[in-house]
Amino acid sequence: MTQRALELGILAIQQQSLTEGARLIRIALKSGDLLAEMRAIAYLWLAETQTDTAHKRACYTEALHVDPNNAEARSRLSALLTAGLPTSTPATGTYTAATSGGTGNSASGATAPTSFNVADYLARVIDGPNGVGTAVFITQEGLLATTRRVVGGLERVTIETYAGGQVYGTVVRAYTDLDLAFISINQRPAALLPVTPMPRVPDDDPLTVVSYDGEVTRAQQRPTRRAMAAHWIPTSITQLTDAGGDVIFDEKNYLVGIMTKATSLASGATYYGIHIAMIRRLAEVYLRDARSDRRRYCPDCGNASRATGTGYFYCEQCGASAPEARTIPRYVVPQAALFYEPTGKAACSTCNANAGIYNNRCLRCGAEQR
Repeated sequence: MTQRALELGILAIQQQSLTEGARLIRIALKSGDLLAEMRAIAYLWLAETQTDTAHKRACYTEALHVDPNNAEARSRLSALLTAGLPTSTPATGTYTAATSGGTGNSASGATAPTSFNVADYLARVIDGPNGVGTAVFITQEGLLATTRRVVGGLERVTIETYAGGQVYGTVVRAYTDLDLAFISINQRPAALLPVTPMPRVPDDDPLTVVSYDGEVTRAQQRPTRRAMAAHWIPTSITQLTDAGGDVIFDEKNYLVGIMTKATSLASGATYYGIHIAMIRRLAEVYLRDARSDRRRYCPDCGNASRATGTGYFYCEQCGASAPEARTIPRYVVPQAALFYEPTGKAACSTCNANAGIYNNRCLRCGAEQR
């Protein structure tokens, strides 16, 4: 049915029935059954249903997001970008960016306004253990991205937005090695910031870093001599005004990532950003897992644990006890074994885990061995 809707949509567009073609293609995209290559093709045809430059850029960006190797999408997007975009100008207490048209950020074809106030897309984490931090909406389901340093080991934090005041946010996933965390709040942004279509930031490119408070820092991408994963953005920044999460824009006012507190001592303690492509990819993984499995956030390692989400006592990634299990007696649950990979180590006499024994105590539950 999904493939048929796509075929009928393409046929309608070829026959100049643009409204009907767009409707059918959106039905195909909404189902989620299309492979990445076919989704990219669908977006390319959807771009043909309107003459608006912002709509076309939105479609080409999404096509590249689902299929980065699609040469046609990259060529068409490059042609749109050759006209260039005006540089941004800071405003008092906020930061306003001007573009020659919005860019899409979702399968629905949502676009950003031609001039946008960055503050409308940001949030502040007020009560983090390392001070306040900045967060940015990355999905229209109300998912925010910030740094692991901002949330620490907390499960709930207070979030402030310009539009909605203060609300509680739930930390749902964290990646310590990336200094990245996701927070879910009961607030939906009207749109998302325009996102770069490029998989990495070129050497020496100018960057603009903006915090929730409107602090603007001009910087640039810092070339490095060693090979580095594409999701890292080495910058020339040596100081941040908060605990991280500040958004990074390129010279065309596309969102390219967020600032972390990861540093390079070899270059004088300069900070690294994490690319928006990696952030969006991990957000999609989290949302997919959350829809398909019962999961529970582990504040110790940041994992979305299937074991504790099912009701068992220990996170399968780090072995830490679920917060609600720390004050109750824990016992062997044979059914839980399927969540824990065998290690070949001696099993704990109390919880039966194979996490290992040190100083006669289990590395998972801490019980002294009998």
